[in-house]
Amino acid sequence: MNKSGHYQRKRRKQQLLKEIQQQRQLLSAYSQSWLEVTQPYDKGWQALTAFKPYVAIGAGLALLYGLRHPKRFYRWSRRMISILGIVKIVRNTLYTN
Repeated sequence: MNKSGHYQRKRRKQQLLKEIQQQRQLLSAYSQSWLEVTQPYDKGWQALTAFKPYVAIGAGLALLYGLRHPKRFYRWSRRMISILGIVKIVRNTLYTN
């Protein structure tokens, strides 16, 4: 093993270690910005999961009602979907202006 090969490998190793350190710093900075961007979505998801038991109870009651009165349930579900669509259109219209 000659000395020049040893020094080249040593220099290359230092260069690679420096690159790895820079990549780690960039990754850390990007992860912080990612957390800041996704924070509102995380809070919204946590709020939804807090209502999980109530949603389960409501879904069970809706199922029972749907089994006993299928025509009414179908009519009410279509109305709810229409109302949600109207709310979405109004919200999009208000936020774009």
